[in-house]
Amino acid sequence: MAESTTAGAAGGFNESGYPIVNEPLTLNVMLGIRNMDSMIEPNDMKVIQDLEAKTGIHIEWEMIKESDWDTKLNLRFASGEYPDIILSTSGKVDVEEYGVTQGLLLPLDDLTAQYMPVYTERIEGEDTDPTAGMAASDGKKYGIGNLVGQNINTQAHYFINQTWLDQLGLPMPTTLEELTETLRAFKSGDPNGNGEADEIPVEMDLTSNYYGVRWMLPMFGVPVDPLKWIYIDNDKKVQFAANQEGFRQCLEWLHLLYEEGLVDAEILSQDVNAVQTKLAGGNAGFFTAWRLTAKGWDDGVAKDCVLYMPAAPEGSKPCLARYLEVAKNGAYVTSTNQHLPETMRWLDALLETETMFSMYYGAEGPGWEYNKENGKIDSVVTDTSGTLDFLGSNALFFAPGSYIGEVFNMAQQRIEKTEYCQIYEEAGIIQKYSDDYLGMAPLTSEQHQNCLLIETDIDNAVKEYMARFISEGITDDSWNAFVSMFDGMKINDYLKVYQDAIDQMDIK
Repeated sequence: MAESTTAGAAGGFNESGYPIVNEPLTLNVMLGIRNMDSMIEPNDMKVIQDLEAKTGIHIEWEMIKESDWDTKLNLRFASGEYPDIILSTSGKVDVEEYGVTQGLLLPLDDLTAQYMPVYTERIEGEDTDPTAGMAASDGKKYGIGNLVGQNINTQAHYFINQTWLDQLGLPMPTTLEELTETLRAFKSGDPNGNGEADEIPVEMDLTSNYYGVRWMLPMFGVPVDPLKWIYIDNDKKVQFAANQEGFRQCLEWLHLLYEEGLVDAEILSQDVNAVQTKLAGGNAGFFTAWRLTAKGWDDGVAKDCVLYMPAAPEGSKPCLARYLEVAKNGAYVTSTNQHLPETMRWLDALLETETMFSMYYGAEGPGWEYNKENGKIDSVVTDTSGTLDFLGSNALFFAPGSYIGEVFNMAQQRIEKTEYCQIYEEAGIIQKYSDDYLGMAPLTSEQHQNCLLIETDIDNAVKEYMARFISEGITDDSWNAFVSMFDGMKINDYLKVYQDAIDQMDIK
């Protein structure tokens, strides 16, 4: 590893506000890369060369592909020779271990406030701090945030085939009972008009995000975390999803659909790719998804389906998991870095609007341009099958919702997603306290590892029983056996760890 070198000052500042130097300061950056084959060397990129000319800082890049990230990072820390900066928007860095415990990463709170005005201004421009979830167990932040905001508030949406409703002369169902009757009509009424009983009333699989049971549970009041089987209720209490009455009601309903052939017969065996292929075929009546368009089925279900206001059992209300647009750590500074002011100013320069968009989309012209009508930035669709001269998704990008709305014209599919979210928000069916806080919980390394072990056991058991309940049904005895099984998995200790962490956090 080359030593960082000191800039030779020539006195004064350039037009961008950076010191004029005789020789650039050299810093070492360890860069996580999703795709190395299609990208030229960073220092051959014009945007990097322009950044060096502006800041007076030269970068020696160590590019690490995503599959090697954990191994290479651990080896670097073990060697005692650290890069000045770690830049990774894909590979994770354990801030509890390398920051809080070992002190190999620096807490950056004071440094960002002092040397990163661009970054600080964007944080302060939001109603709530989008970097709040980056705080470690000691309350300090060891990274610079990475965030591509869209102004959305939930992930999965419900869609129903309006063309089939019209063909059968059916109104939009508003209750769970009406939805079930509608699905029966989809199965028996030949709404696709081909004379065959080939319609799939409900298209889904068992466990995937967006198409699995997790995204049916909110119709029954269970806004389960997308990665764990827990959620936060309206009283800020951490609840276990699998022992809730809504969980049982959801599985009982899915069993009814399974027995009557109203859900894809391959629900228990098919994967996400199979579901997407069938949705592209357009022969589905009801499903959950991130959005309709630009998902690979524009000529399939997208042309016939509309957003559905989810129904719920009598006496209850849907509760969709709230999604927070929060930053994740994207860049870190190591304890051996001898040029902290310059480093922080360089990171801030990465986030200046034109530089940031050029790093992510390519240079102005081929990659993005200013819209002549509103002055905001448009991304330009280009052929990216060749060699890329920009960092793309490997670049640090910090664009919270308010900021990106001011400077960027969202693509139509992103606008579609935002509009869906607004409809659900106005209907009052989105959870009060987001489960995303569970992923931000300031757990120690030991707590985190213990929770991972418990989560694996819980996940395996829940998925096994979901398949059984859907195919065989639920009795009081089988339900009681299922619920009591978790007593031996330290579920109460597990919940307490997260409850204690949530109690420490200022969640809103």
